[in-house]
Amino acid sequence: MVPPLIADNPTLAALWTYWRERRGGRRMPRRRDIDPVHIPKLLPYLQLVERIEPERRFRYRLTGSAIVEAYGRELTGKFIDEVIPPERRRVAEGHYSLVFDTRRPIYVQNKYTTTKSVDIVATRIILPLSENDAAVSMLIMAQTFDYGSVLRGSLDGDSTIAPYLGQVAFLEAEELPAQRMGSNAPRSSM
Repeated sequence: MVPPLIADNPTLAALWTYWRERRGGRRMPRRRDIDPVHIPKLLPYLQLVERIEPERRFRYRLTGSAIVEAYGRELTGKFIDEVIPPERRRVAEGHYSLVFDTRRPIYVQNKYTTTKSVDIVATRIILPLSENDAAVSMLIMAQTFDYGSVLRGSLDGDSTIAPYLGQVAFLEAEELPAQRMGSNAPRSSM
């Protein structure tokens, strides 16, 4: 089942459905379970993010063309601290760390305003991947963008997060019987 928060977004709903199918009987799919051949229409909207230890720096392993267009630059192979300004970086690193640390998928929506006063709403899901089904090894995420003007802007280094529109919520995948941790496990969204 697709969570209501993403049901109206075909790109996010498609990645969610694919991620759930690919995990099989596991809590999270492995990176090798994700095959681009199966999801060609999603590729422009996808990112793979890895965390490099012990510094806990995040690097974009793959960035789709729709994301490159929205950001106005190539992100593949770059560390987040090389391409995103400090205020926005703290927010993104918080989202990535939340998924790495909780091993739970999240939904995120932020509004940005470019230096040309164009509003852009970025909507994304961030999903964990794991090689051992215990620790997160990488994130796969899909992003879509709604532009508030006919004139398209980009999320370049000078755009800022509009603090009045931001949402982060856990997305619940159906638990597998072996995963239940007890009735006191948190299930609420943030």
